[in-house]
Amino acid sequence: MPRSTRNFALALTLSSLAAFGLSASTKLTPNTVSGSVIDERGKPVAGVKIIIEPAMFRGTIFTSTNAQGRYQSIELNAATNPYYVKAYKEVKYHDQQYCLRMAGAPEAYQEAFNAKAGATRNFVWRIRGESDMPSTPYGGGSWGGTLAFESVYIDDAHLIDREATIEVTLVPDGPLIDGSKGATITRTIQVLKGLTDIPVGYYKFSAVLRNANGTKTALRVGSSSEQEKLGSTTMILFKGFDTCGHSGTLRQTPVWLAMP
Repeated sequence: MPRSTRNFALALTLSSLAAFGLSASTKLTPNTVSGSVIDERGKPVAGVKIIIEPAMFRGTIFTSTNAQGRYQSIELNAATNPYYVKAYKEVKYHDQQYCLRMAGAPEAYQEAFNAKAGATRNFVWRIRGESDMPSTPYGGGSWGGTLAFESVYIDDAHLIDREATIEVTLVPDGPLIDGSKGATITRTIQVLKGLTDIPVGYYKFSAVLRNANGTKTALRVGSSSEQEKLGSTTMILFKGFDTCGHSGTLRQTPVWLAMP
């Protein structure tokens, strides 16, 4: 994890502990793991699924965060140390089911721990920023959403060059996935590079081609390659995972483009 990200996570974790009336010196219960989950605003997140697994033995233990965003495991078997902890928030957002992995704060979730003296693992629900895992087909390198731009082939006149520059605008439709308020996003990018790390929400999307002479051409856009569904705008809902246990963030979401 980059130093700046780790420092931010540490500061956020310490502030969350203070908000819950805890401190770094809070007494731990031997052979247990406990902690808290907050969102990017520092608010507690209830109902987060906590998965505890021994590193070298079989057996999975589940618990969840309470209304204050806190959890504590049952007594863990000391003979099966060390353990791993993962945390997931299940969300239904615009009729789509997500199971979102929480970020470790400040420890990366994949770091094992010995619970003999009691252990703490805190998490943050991130919807933007660099993730703690590399980008793969199973999830991006950022906690935010990723858009991949594809050209709809109608004929050569409607085809968009992959190296062309476009200006895209995303207008949030309602709260973001964590309940926070979104903001309009405008970016200028090359088609082939796509767009990364968009705070996870539901957006109205539009795009214009930046021509070499300084003019702009409004493009037809769509969430599928069907020509009849292309329009001046389209709604974007990021693709994710609907089951827990994964190590990804969000799947790449395609947006289809064509000349008018």
